[in-house]
Amino acid sequence: MKNKYPIIESWNGENEIVSPLSFSQQIPQVFKNVEKVKQKGIKRCFLVFYDNAEDNQFLNTLNVVFKFHAGSVTTNVYEYKNALIAIAPLGGPAVATLMEELSIFGINEFIAIGSAGCLNEKIKDKFVLVNKAIRDEGLSYHYIRPSTYISTDKALNGLVENYLKENNFDYKKIITWTNDAYYRETDKKVEMARKLGAEAVEMECASWCAVAKFRGFKFSQLLYFSDLLTQDAWERLIHSTKDYHNKKQEAIILIVKDMIEKM
Repeated sequence: MKNKYPIIESWNGENEIVSPLSFSQQIPQVFKNVEKVKQKGIKRCFLVFYDNAEDNQFLNTLNVVFKFHAGSVTTNVYEYKNALIAIAPLGGPAVATLMEELSIFGINEFIAIGSAGCLNEKIKDKFVLVNKAIRDEGLSYHYIRPSTYISTDKALNGLVENYLKENNFDYKKIITWTNDAYYRETDKKVEMARKLGAEAVEMECASWCAVAKFRGFKFSQLLYFSDLLTQDAWERLIHSTKDYHNKKQEAIILIVKDMIEKM
């Protein structure tokens, strides 16, 4: 070990002990629909954060092709036309594992849509398309050599941006700060993130980007804001009541449905 701290040890080219494929072969009953999805030539998956997906009327009409298990949490992956819609769990390790396991189905393009904390009050009502993420989490360092930033895929971002333009969405392209210590977002850390250009904070983007780069996938992320984070205070945005949050999630599902039909 060259460095004192294991987290900044670069990946050294060794093969992993457990690969996504070997894992799926050990529990074939969980991955029983892999060949069906592959035969349909589905390559794209939309990754969506949804608290009570089982209550969504549209999702309830779709076929569940995979149940993803993240410890005590189980989320569904649905099939709709030429894409999959996966309900994503929280945090880098869980979402990275979801991406790895979806690759077994032949998926190599991922578009994530979820909520984030806002670091720039001027854009709190916009959607934001992520250009790159600050790597202030742990998982990405097991996939990609240390760096301050990691980028999303330009080509896939272009497709998402074209959709946003054609449908008159108010959006901005930004840098996000991926931080996996939710209750340790200190004033100095917020200041650091802002100096590095961040206008949003979330817990997954850098991890997803790292897996995508390592495995040769394409990844893009679109965010909306659920709260405002300043150096001296935190607040839920005024309209972010539980009822509003549920309606926002339902709206995101409809956006995903429309994206699948138009992109």
